[in-house]
Parts: sequence; C-alpha cells; structure tokens
Amino acid sequence: MRTLIAVAAALALSACAAFKPPVTEGRLTLPPGQGAAMLAVTMTSFDDDSAQAGVRLQGPGGGATVIAQRMTDHIRAPGDTADGRGRLFVIPLPAGDYRITQAFGSWIEEIGGWRHREYVHIPRNDPVHIDAGRVVYLGTLHVNLNHRPDAAPSDTRERDLNHARLLWGVTDTANIDYRPLSGAAQ
Repeated sequence: MRTLIAVAAALALSACAAFKPPVTEGRLTLPPGQGAAMLAVTMTSFDDDSAQAGVRLQGPGGGATVIAQRMTDHIRAPGDTADGRGRLFVIPLPAGDYRITQAFGSWIEEIGGWRHREYVHIPRNDPVHIDAGRVVYLGTLHVNLNHRPDAAPSDTRERDLNHARLLWGVTDTANIDYRPLSGAAQ
C-alpha cells in the first residue's frame, strides 16, 4: 500500500512538472520572435470528478486550445486563501493580434444508469495582443459548468503570480504586461 501511494505521489509531482514553462534566471523564457499569453482557466461543476474546461484562441499564428481538469488541476493561492480549481497556462504564440473565440467545458452525467458526457460552448470575442519577447497576463476565465453555463473573466494576478513563483520559480516579472480580460461572453 505504501508503495502504491509513493508511486501515485511521484506521478502527480511529475505531472505538475510537465506543465512548467521555461524559466531562466527567474524570468519566463520565450522563443525568439514569440510572445506568450498567461491565462488561468478555472471552473465550477456539479461533477468534480469528470469536469473539464478550456479556452480557444485564434490569430495569425493559428490557434491554441488549453484545457484544465477540475479533479487534478489547482492554482496555488497565497496564505490561507483557497487554491483555484483549474490551471494556469503560459501559451507561447507568434507576435500578433488574437481573439479568445470560445470557452467550453464538459462533465459526465448519469441518468437511469446511463453515463454520458454533457458539453457546453460559450462564445467569446476577447481581443488579445501578443508582443514578441513579452508575456501578456490575461487573468482568469472562470467557466461555470452548471445548468446555466457562462464564462466570467477576473483579475487574479496575486494568486497566479504566487503559483508562478512557488511552482515555476518565476521571481522576475519585468517581461509580463498586465491586461486582464473584461466583459461578458459575446
């Protein structure tokens, strides 16, 4: 039993390490000619075990999709504040103008012994500008996966920068521009 717990803990820690963005001398490191978007995706759902939420960005460099899992992903908050249920992403992208085109999510429902995955899509139209060599902080897009799905942006930089410092080793934020999303779904 102890071996099983040790293996599970090692897998969980290695999974967390797999999502660590490149950091050099305490600063997020970006490939030449690219910038990045820093975005937290969090969610609420009736089903904590199977819920997942994501966001889709579209722009000149193509697109990017990020997905967080409610059961396994957490954003480390400072002090006694509750951790965020979701994931903080650093999404490398070629410089240019992008749009967050949708938030989406899913969860499993069981009705009469049958299990099926329920899906929601929430249209968005949030402009995002990416500069080469810079990280644009967009805040959190919180996806509500209950029977009235929506996606609400908020500025959670204290929590998110705490997570970046503790788990990724980011101590120098000089290359991060703060432009949190605002507004309801479009």
